Amino acid sequence: MKSNVSFLRRLGSIIYDFFLVFSFVFFVEGVVIIINNKQAITSSLFFYLLTLPLIYAYFSMSWIRGKQTLGMRAWKFEIIQKDGSHVTQKQSLIRFLLAIISLLGIGFIFQIFNQHKLPLHDYYSKTYLISTLK
Repeated sequence: MKSNVSFLRRLGSIIYDFFLVFSFVFFVEGVVIIINNKQAITSSLFFYLLTLPLIYAYFSMSWIRGKQTLGMRAWKFEIIQKDGSHVTQKQSLIRFLLAIISLLGIGFIFQIFNQHKLPLHDYYSKTYLISTLK
């Protein structure tokens, strides 16, 4: 099975979701500052341990429950397994972790050279993006 979503539509969705996640992280940091007596948290480790699970939760719940993030909905495509069913928690975790690598460009270069034309994160999580355009 091949994905029928172009690289440009994927990129549009990534940018859309990036702004959404950035806004969410900014909000969370504001809440942390308020809770911490208006003092910024200077520990990068704390910041990542707080925000990465929240970011994963957004993507995972979107993929598992609704087959789409807000960016995917705006660009009119969804994520499925080969049989058309919703992705699993395991697939979601694999996809999220490998998507971080894909964002560096490696995963999308991988897409050029494999026969199914899937980026690294979709290939190893066994997920496919399909267009919902009618």
